Amino acid sequence: MSRFIKTKVWTIIFLLLNVLLSYLVPAFALPTPLPTDIPTYAPSVTPFPAEGPLPFTAWPPLTEDGFLPADEQSATKVFVHRDEKAGQWIYISTTLKVEIARYSGKFEHKNVVWFIADIRFKEPEHFRAFSADPQRPSRYLERPEKIARNNHVVYAQNGDFFSFRLSNKERVGLIIRNSKLLHENTYTRPVAKIPPLDELALYADGHVEMHVPGELSSDDYLNKGALDVLAFGPILIKDSVKDTRLKKSFTNREPRSAIGIIAPGHFVGIMVEGRNKRSAGASLSFVADRLLEKGCYEAYTLDGGQTAAMIFMGNNVMSSGIYRGYQRTRRQQDIVGIGIYEEDIP
Repeated sequence: MSRFIKTKVWTIIFLLLNVLLSYLVPAFALPTPLPTDIPTYAPSVTPFPAEGPLPFTAWPPLTEDGFLPADEQSATKVFVHRDEKAGQWIYISTTLKVEIARYSGKFEHKNVVWFIADIRFKEPEHFRAFSADPQRPSRYLERPEKIARNNHVVYAQNGDFFSFRLSNKERVGLIIRNSKLLHENTYTRPVAKIPPLDELALYADGHVEMHVPGELSSDDYLNKGALDVLAFGPILIKDSVKDTRLKKSFTNREPRSAIGIIAPGHFVGIMVEGRNKRSAGASLSFVADRLLEKGCYEAYTLDGGQTAAMIFMGNNVMSSGIYRGYQRTRRQQDIVGIGIYEEDIP
């Protein structure tokens, strides 16, 4: 048989095999992921050396998904654990589980302290903004811990502090609270200014959206059912990749506050202390890396500096920075939180 004929024969065999495989492979392949499925997380940063609390072992009986049993026979309705010395705070109900841990380490040769909150929830729980005064959502200010106590919020972080920009006649951003448009003076494209006024939208079904200015209008958000839209930023992570703006901007060491998403119903809060004796603060690139370590595929920056706060059942778990001689978290118009506790919980 000539070389030409042999080549033709193998070519025909190869084509027939490809046709056969095209019929066989789909029958044995894994199901195609739905468009709404969360992409599989691939670690992209080296775990940061840090000291944290010992693993907690005194868990009450929990369901397979990590919540308290909902049946009436269960003796425990709410589980609360606080250990400030160890740096550990835990809250568990039938629909919400919050675990906060304090960590410390060296970042660029200076001490840094940060808090990671692992937050898991299911219906009807969802994140929302709690105003210091719902009748004056743009003007009335209060300490974040007092806003949390007044509303019995289980877990909260500070918000976008848009009232500061409003009072100083600066560009405020696209602001929606309680499904009402308050302000929409924003940019029309992504910027690297402080703040860039990137947007975080909160929805009643528990999901959130993150957009740069100009992607969605206020009508777009309201038509989609957004309860609250915050304006601060920058967006730290999108599709498990850090925002390119972090390479050159937002590099100062400051107190930082951010929130990341691992999956629907599984969020991560982070708060980095700064401006005090035990912590020098960190860049936003540091914050993004810690959220990537936890598996976040999206993350958003809340206001930092003296606005930064992480609240557990009405108490600020972090130590505020020292600013102009005072060591207190500043008064602000609202907080972002989840869960309501009963007044008589110890």
